Amino acid sequence: MIWIIGGTKDSRDFVQLYNQKENLIVTTATEYGGKLLEEFNVKVVTARLTEIEMEKFIEKEKISKVIDLSHPYAVEVSQNAMVASKNKNIDYIRFERENLETEDENNIIFYSVDEIVTYVENLQGNILITLGSNNIEKFQNLKNIGNLYFRILPKWEMIKKAEDCGILPKNIVAMQGPFTYDMNLAMLKQLNIKYMVSKKGGNTGGEREKIEAAKANNTLSILLDRPKIKYPKVYFKIDDLLKNI
Repeated sequence: MIWIIGGTKDSRDFVQLYNQKENLIVTTATEYGGKLLEEFNVKVVTARLTEIEMEKFIEKEKISKVIDLSHPYAVEVSQNAMVASKNKNIDYIRFERENLETEDENNIIFYSVDEIVTYVENLQGNILITLGSNNIEKFQNLKNIGNLYFRILPKWEMIKKAEDCGILPKNIVAMQGPFTYDMNLAMLKQLNIKYMVSKKGGNTGGEREKIEAAKANNTLSILLDRPKIKYPKVYFKIDDLLKNI
């Protein structure tokens, strides 16, 4: 059995193209991620696994190979999977989205969310935060919180988390991405956004469309750089991954 660490569009693309779906088992961290895989008739398990739990999962499901298609910023998941695979003496393969070239005067790169929070607090004008819901609490005590808009998934628990952090409903943009260039541009104009905070999520995550829309709107892109992880085996294109497994 091949274990797909999923929950991303990359994982859905892989499952859709893989011919022997009966040999796959996919794990997702959320039920929502699992629901998006229902159309592919593949076995899905929704669970957040520790490294020890991963080892037990490998034994239980008789896993022979792990293919990690988790989000580029899901560092702990990838690190745990590498350790568990090594301990169980099975192959670990990583799919990593290609990094876009972001050397541009309209972009500024930071290496942690904390750095971004410190920078953002001293800015004038409206700011769109597109880091997801996991980091909302880090922004809640900023003196300019009224100028921050948070684009998150339209899920009740995420919206509640934003409201619990003191974010007003008018500052919550609950929408499912990735977004087109036109949609990003319209949103930046509508909210009069001067700065946009986002991850370097690659083409799959809509990074190019966000950066180009920001540039067209004279909005500065504040980018959170990807974590640097050394993988034993990594592919950057789904087709290459399919050919080599």
